[in-house]
Amino acid sequence: MIPLLIMYFAGELVWRERDAGLSDIIDAAPVPDWALLSGKFLGLTLTIVAWMVLLMIGGIGMQLHLDYHNFEIDLYLQVLFGLQLADYLLFALLALVVHVMANQKYIGYLVVLLLYSFMAFSSHFGVEHPMLIFGADPGWWYTDMRGFGPTLGPWLWFKLYWVAWGILLAVAGRLLWVRGSDQRLSYRIQSAKRRFTPSTIWIATVGVGFVLTLGSFIFYNTNVRNEYLTTADLLEKKAEYERRYGQYLQTPHPQLTATRLHVELYPDRQEAVIRGTYTLVNKEAVSLDTIHIGSALGVEFREVSFSRPAVGVVIGKKLHHHIYRLNQPLQPGGSFQVNFVVYYKPHGFRHSGTNDLVVENGTYFTNYDLLPTIGYQRHREIMDAVVRKKYTLPARPVLPSLEDQQARKKPFSTDQTTFEAIVGTAQDEVVVAPGKLLKTWTEGGRCYFHYLTDAPIGSEYAILSGKYAVRESQWNNVAIRVYYHPGHARNIDRMLRSVQASLAYYTAQFGPYPFGHLTVVERAGPGAGATADAGIIYYGEQYALMNPDDSPDGFDLPYYILAHEVAHQWWGMARLTPAYVEGAGVLIEGLAVYSGMQVLERSYGEGHLQRYVDFLHSFYEMPRSGATATLLRANEEFLYYRKGGLALHALSKYIGKEKVNAALRRLLQKHDAGEVPLPATPDLYRELQNITPDSLHYLLHDLFEQNTYWRLKTKQLAVKQNKAGSWQVTMRVQAQKVIVDRTGHEKEVPMEDWLEVGLYEEGKGTSEPLYLRMHRIRSGEQTIQVTVPRTPARGGIDPNHLMIDLRLDDNMMHMDG
Repeated sequence: MIPLLIMYFAGELVWRERDAGLSDIIDAAPVPDWALLSGKFLGLTLTIVAWMVLLMIGGIGMQLHLDYHNFEIDLYLQVLFGLQLADYLLFALLALVVHVMANQKYIGYLVVLLLYSFMAFSSHFGVEHPMLIFGADPGWWYTDMRGFGPTLGPWLWFKLYWVAWGILLAVAGRLLWVRGSDQRLSYRIQSAKRRFTPSTIWIATVGVGFVLTLGSFIFYNTNVRNEYLTTADLLEKKAEYERRYGQYLQTPHPQLTATRLHVELYPDRQEAVIRGTYTLVNKEAVSLDTIHIGSALGVEFREVSFSRPAVGVVIGKKLHHHIYRLNQPLQPGGSFQVNFVVYYKPHGFRHSGTNDLVVENGTYFTNYDLLPTIGYQRHREIMDAVVRKKYTLPARPVLPSLEDQQARKKPFSTDQTTFEAIVGTAQDEVVVAPGKLLKTWTEGGRCYFHYLTDAPIGSEYAILSGKYAVRESQWNNVAIRVYYHPGHARNIDRMLRSVQASLAYYTAQFGPYPFGHLTVVERAGPGAGATADAGIIYYGEQYALMNPDDSPDGFDLPYYILAHEVAHQWWGMARLTPAYVEGAGVLIEGLAVYSGMQVLERSYGEGHLQRYVDFLHSFYEMPRSGATATLLRANEEFLYYRKGGLALHALSKYIGKEKVNAALRRLLQKHDAGEVPLPATPDLYRELQNITPDSLHYLLHDLFEQNTYWRLKTKQLAVKQNKAGSWQVTMRVQAQKVIVDRTGHEKEVPMEDWLEVGLYEEGKGTSEPLYLRMHRIRSGEQTIQVTVPRTPARGGIDPNHLMIDLRLDDNMMHMDG
């Protein structure tokens, strides 16, 4: 909004005198040319400052409305009157000078709008380097834990560079400033020559000098000390990786079974040194003679050695893929160790983003960020089908088909590794890593932490370091630790309740928790969600600031989020690892969503659960195509996180959550993590079929095998009191069921479904029905009559939104219509 206001007011300021017919008087005034331009710029500056003040007042007002009283006025001043004001002033100067040079009011508006569009969407025009986009910079961020981190330095260099360009713009504006009645271009050029005085030449020379000096320094950092890659360059690199090494996708490779690390973190210097040892085991039925190792981008990977003789065949530093040949093949069941050293140290600054893996009070990196990986890395390929075609790569599905028997043998998470690490960091920081904390000590002015897992943790993990406070608790024999920023203690008690309730429920329903510890840690940076690895859960800083409504009609989102992440300790981590095929996400995220919903209902009741169900349904209300895969062949997050949870929730309401949970428990018992045969959605479907009555198999088919939608509507609701004092309710409803295929073709199918019909009294929620029973509903319009003891206020069909209905607001109707 503010850039648009700047565009408008810049034009009005430049043309104000001429529009009012006062330009001759102003032009005849005994004031220098630069005073006219700088006066208008100063006026626009004061206007922008006033807008910033209004924004600050509005922000404080919003905080008061949300019952948040830590206003941090100094932060408002830094962001609004420092970082953002600088951007707006640069754009204001550009807009003023464009209007001066155009000398046509509406052409000036058009040119400024086009320039702003280019600045906002420069990547669409093939321009990405911020040195070529007026006012651009690598970006900055602020969090409570990290502050501004290392972002202000690069931001300041770029802003000084653009201020230098601003000096040249101001010189151009002064030279071409229109003064007098003669506005011909030739006259303006002659006037510019007269105005090109020694002082103007000196200012222009200073501007050019700063542009060249600062531009050279920035270019040295972004293009010499660091590799500058455009989006097209990155895609070409991905394509080249697949062309060169994609042939090894199906090549068997040893599995990573143990990881030992010695990590030295230097947050004040943004550096890390990691010495590691991997234990690799041949779990294939054939001998292996080559090892593929992928190194992370932006790190130095060296000092590689093996516990058995091997020679490097390909050391691909450009594409970060290395191939080693063993002198003697590794026999089935055999093992060996790989030793390596990783050095991470940013060099200057990049053209986009900042190096924020290792920073003061906010270090966070995953093994994929810095550590080597074993085997061909499919996640480095181009996934988008259109882009793959552009780079002449073979077409392929997002996920391998369920019928791909080779893919069915490969787990979604390839390795099951134990983990041990000794991590050193700054003396005032605490390290958090997977496993149980065995020991801490201080040495050489640094703090050290020794972590060890008591079971395999899959293939993903992270290491964090920060100035954490710690809250400890216990559930049975599981030690629970929550590491959090000291100023973010609001939801800690709530989080501990959620963890304990989740561990109790999931253990009772699905089997024992596989570790003797569970760590919950705040991850520095934005984000209100959470993620999980084996035995550890990470949550963003915005999550810590949530102020949920835990009243009976509210929704405790932080409580649910943590319950969802604890569920991943059963679904997708150490317990159940699905095959890397269609539907794998349903067995990871879909089951975690459903499990978290059970804990939410158990702790808060049906009111909170219904609020979350409605939240999941709300994503269907957004403009989106109905042409998706079925749940059995799910290949996108929408199906994993939304439809998967809704389908299992609906089934639990029809047959009982005890039966659904029993089916999930049997699925876990039959499929240990990483062991062939790996589970897939057909295995889940068979377990659900076994516990579902034959009369409801159609529902399973609609929810999992077909992409089915219902259109349900209550058209009329009438009530009449009978002689016995009870109330006879007549409802006229309309129902339709359609199936949508992957092309978007919609086909109506006959409907003879069991659906809930509910009636509710005035002031009562859906958890307190006056009447709620299943009725057989057919396609088309029909009438339902029921008798209830008291007068209802509203009623309708599918009141709890169990079906996938694209429009939910017409399911229910009030008595007054």
